[in-house]
Amino acid sequence: MNVQSSGAALQRPDEVLDVTVHNPVGPHPSAPVETVPISDRRRAFEIVALYPAEMAAVSQARRELHKLMVLVGLAAIADAVALGAHELMANAVAHGCRHQAVKAFTVKVTHSSGRLRTEVLDPSGRRPFQSPPSDEREGGRGLVLVDALAANWGVHLGPGGGKTVWMELDVPGQGNTS
Repeated sequence: MNVQSSGAALQRPDEVLDVTVHNPVGPHPSAPVETVPISDRRRAFEIVALYPAEMAAVSQARRELHKLMVLVGLAAIADAVALGAHELMANAVAHGCRHQAVKAFTVKVTHSSGRLRTEVLDPSGRRPFQSPPSDEREGGRGLVLVDALAANWGVHLGPGGGKTVWMELDVPGQGNTS
C-alpha cells in the first residue's frame, strides 16, 4: 500500500490504485508490532484505498487488511474484519461495479472509540439485500455472514449516486460507542 503518513512503512501492491492514511493522534508505529506498547498500537486511524473492480484485488485487499489489523494491535478482530470486508468488496465487484462506467471500489477503515468501521463504496445506487440461504445456489450468503460478524452494518446511498455498505465491529478490551 502506498501510505501517506509519516513513519508508515507498508508496501504498495500493483492492484491498489491509491491509499491514504489519516492518523489523528500521531504517526503510525514503524517498529515491529511486538516492540510497540499496546497503548500505542490501538490509536485512532483512518485508511482509504481505491481498488480496481477485480476479484484479484479483493483477495489482495483482504490479506492486506488482515496484516494491518495485526500491525496496529487489533489481532483479536483481524479475521472477522478481513472476512466481513471480503464479502463487502466481493459484492462491490460482482454487483456494484458491473454495468457501471467506474470500474473501481473504495475501502475506508476507521478505528476510533473502541470500534472499527469498514466501508466499501461502489458506483451503483442499487441497495444490496440479504437472500435467504438456498441449497441450490452457491452464493448469496455474504450479507448473512456480515450480519453474523458485525455489531452493526448498513447501507448509505450517495447523494450523487453510488452507495456505501458498512460494518462495525467492537474492539475487545476497548470502550465502544454503542
